[in-house]
Amino acid sequence: MALDAAQTQILTARLASIETAIASGVTRASYEGKSTEFRSLAEMRSVRDELRRQLGLASRGRRTVAGFRSGF
Repeated sequence: MALDAAQTQILTARLASIETAIASGVTRASYEGKSTEFRSLAEMRSVRDELRRQLGLASRGRRTVAGFRSGF
């Protein structure tokens, strides 16, 4: 389903608000006079990722790195 301009603008505002809150280390995000209190950073990241998906933005995938110890 394609988003119209108004929907895109609303989702973009929500995304910006959540990203700002995550960067600030708080669990409350506000946009257009509305405020949402999140339970955790994990919940905020989940909502952020869903908004990015809805907007068709590339999500940042997890990177797996192998670690080794020599045992010495």
